[in-house]
Amino acid sequence: MELRQVSGLARPIDLDHPTNRWIGALTLVILISGTLIAALAGQGWLAAIGWSALAALAFFLAWALARELDPDAELAAFVAAGFTLPALAAAGLGWLPLPDLAALFLILLALRVVNRTTGLAATLPDTVGVLGLGLWLGYEANPIYLALAVAALLIDGLLGRPDIRRLLLAGGAALVGVLLLSFTDAPLSDSLLARALAPVALLAGLLIAALFATVIRAAGQIQSHTDDTDEPLSSRRVRAGQGLALLTGLGLTLWHGYAGLFGLLPLWAAMAGTGASRLVAKRKPPATE
Repeated sequence: MELRQVSGLARPIDLDHPTNRWIGALTLVILISGTLIAALAGQGWLAAIGWSALAALAFFLAWALARELDPDAELAAFVAAGFTLPALAAAGLGWLPLPDLAALFLILLALRVVNRTTGLAATLPDTVGVLGLGLWLGYEANPIYLALAVAALLIDGLLGRPDIRRLLLAGGAALVGVLLLSFTDAPLSDSLLARALAPVALLAGLLIAALFATVIRAAGQIQSHTDDTDEPLSSRRVRAGQGLALLTGLGLTLWHGYAGLFGLLPLWAAMAGTGASRLVAKRKPPATE
């Protein structure tokens, strides 16, 4: 069975592309160095490998999210990945928790549903996977995740020819989510301290959002093509994905304060990295002959 019969969202890493080789090598460096440092700090080898694998995946996800948020800026994705390193080092020292990888993976899938960077629509297995993950995270962590999954499919339908099966699944998942959440009392934040610090965390998120606005503006003249069909990416779709990711990040930061901010650290790093790169490129003086 071919991959595209199962998934229209999967983007296999093509090692013939130089930047893909670079991110693969850098992720491996994070994995190996993190394991050695954790082991030297007194962790057992299995625990050290496990922690380093999660940290390396967070580093990689920052790169992958940046590639979806600003498909034209390949090198900006490496800036985004680099922005995660101080926080990952702090997590290694026990000062911060590791990011929520399941939530970040859901955001990545939602972006691909809306962007269609492969050039293909989400398949039925893709749809079930996105909604299932959104439903689980919505029940276990925060209902915003379910809203993200449903919104991604609805936006995809509005921007293209709607698929009735996917829209029905999205509506069904939303209904199930509402019923499940009606039996739970979700706290506004993790602690009194988190509530007190929520405005500061939200301010940090708003500052990154202002920086990211340069990326949203630039998406109106996007040059990249889709992976499979080699068609120009849709500016409307890319901007819709950018807006959806930004609203998700701001919503969770407002809800959980610093816990929400650091839980989605690779997403914020992706927005900051792409935004900073666009700003620097804009201010760079033109080359003189």
